[in-house]
This record gives sequence, C-alpha cells and structure tokens, in this order.
Amino acid sequence: MRFCDRLREQRKRMDMTQEQVAKSLNIVRSTYAYYETGKTCPDFSTVVRLAHLFNVTTDYLLDANAPDPQFSDNSNAYSPSRQKAIRGEWSLRESEQKLVMAFRYLDKDTQASFLRAIEKAATDQYEQRRTSRQKKNGAKKGAEAKETTE
Repeated sequence: MRFCDRLREQRKRMDMTQEQVAKSLNIVRSTYAYYETGKTCPDFSTVVRLAHLFNVTTDYLLDANAPDPQFSDNSNAYSPSRQKAIRGEWSLRESEQKLVMAFRYLDKDTQASFLRAIEKAATDQYEQRRTSRQKKNGAKKGAEAKETTE
C-alpha cells in the first residue's frame, strides 16, 4: 500500500475529514489533499505529526509493513503484554511507559486537556529553574564585584 493510501485509510479510520486533518496540522486542505492523492509528499516533521495524529508509527505510514495489532486495535485491555510491547518499542523509563499507555486510552479531548496541563507544568518548572539560576548567577557576580572593589 502506498503512503497516500495509508493516509486516506487512517483518516477514514479516525472518522475525520481532510479539512479536520489539515487544521490539526495547521496546513490548508488542498495541501493535505495532495498528500492523499500522491501529488506531493509532506516533509519529515509533517509525517511525524501525521503519525501522532493517527496514533500509528512513521514506519507504518512510510513502508508496506502492516501495523502491529498491539498498537492499532481499540480494545480497552490495559494488559502486561501491551506494556511489554511498549518497552520493546521505545527506550523509556517505566514511568514514561505507563504514561504513554494510559494516554492512549484517553479520548482526544481529554488527551488535549492533559497535554495542556503537562506543558503548563513543564513551562512553569522550566521558568522556576531559570529564575533560580539567574538569581544564583546574579549573587555570584555581585560577590565577585564586591571582592574586586575591596
């Protein structure tokens, strides 16, 4: 199956229109339509975003191998075999693996809300660390300046 056919198949599986996919990628519908017809090909980062949107791997989108059924079925079985499959796929810490598995079972709206909360928490923590480093560097420079004047 060609890349363009896989895109169409995944979009239909997700019950999305070309317009909805294009909006989620922040591109115009005609650009996405060209991807589905094979007239043009997306750049690498867009392929990655498509894979995330459709909850498949980039390998699946780009080559002829069938997707791993452990990752594409929609059952709610949160089983050890799924966790084992995730561990083999990525080199993530156990806590990260659990987070990915749990995230995949959320509906799209809850996923979006969850991502916003995580991004806000990460941004806040980054700002706290940056402010702390700036204060440390400011105190260090102040002490050095004081020593120089004495």
